[in-house]
Amino acid sequence: MPHDSRVVFQEESNVDDYLLLLGIYKRINNEWRTQGAEIISGRLQRKTIELPKGMSEAAAYQAFKEQLSVDQRRELFSCVDLLCGSSNAWANTHFGKAMLYGLDNNQRYGVFETQGADGAVAYTVIYAVKRGNGSVYVQLERIKVAASELGRLVTSTHSIATSIDERGYFSIPLSYGERQGLQVSAAQLQAIVDYIQSQRGAAFVLVGHDYSSGKDVMNLAEQHAQLVLALLKAKNIKAQLDVFSVGNLAPAGRGRQSVRVDLVRR
Repeated sequence: MPHDSRVVFQEESNVDDYLLLLGIYKRINNEWRTQGAEIISGRLQRKTIELPKGMSEAAAYQAFKEQLSVDQRRELFSCVDLLCGSSNAWANTHFGKAMLYGLDNNQRYGVFETQGADGAVAYTVIYAVKRGNGSVYVQLERIKVAASELGRLVTSTHSIATSIDERGYFSIPLSYGERQGLQVSAAQLQAIVDYIQSQRGAAFVLVGHDYSSGKDVMNLAEQHAQLVLALLKAKNIKAQLDVFSVGNLAPAGRGRQSVRVDLVRR
């Protein structure tokens, strides 16, 4: 945590109905309605943290985000300031913490998927807000889930853009097995299509990785990229898309994956 931060509340428990929000609250017919919510089960850790005076909510959010390894985190959703909607809804309806009620124009929210070296999968939620009196608070929530959850949730179009801006690539969530081959969920594929089509005139490369120990890894990695290309082309995408293979020569960011395909903007 940033120096001089103060934990004002923390708890840990097993939950089977955690609301992981991959969107914002909107008021409809005098009720707060959610968009893109998932119900998750697992071991939940919660902390409410008061940040030192003079630290902005943007700096606080970034500080906690950077505690998650850039190579291992996958941003699922994020928003900034007014695009996050009502701070009142986040504070009182979602988190149940009145002290988090702050300025709508000074808030940040993000959800990240991570996988540890031991294969454990977790979702981390970060909400940072500045109150009217200038104090800054962060709500930090982390829920450990079954390893089978990895890659199940969809990365939003906005978060795909964030990944490419920050890292230079977006590692496409996929499942792979010798029997079923390579698969990308329809919802995730559509988010990728929406992102590419929003980048008018841009060209992209699908970079294939295969971490098996055989001699044919370069060809296998190219086949993985070609399969994703075929899925995108089936969506009538018009952007220039090429494929490239690096075999098993780029282990950074691999995690525990045996196969990987990255989307890179030229």
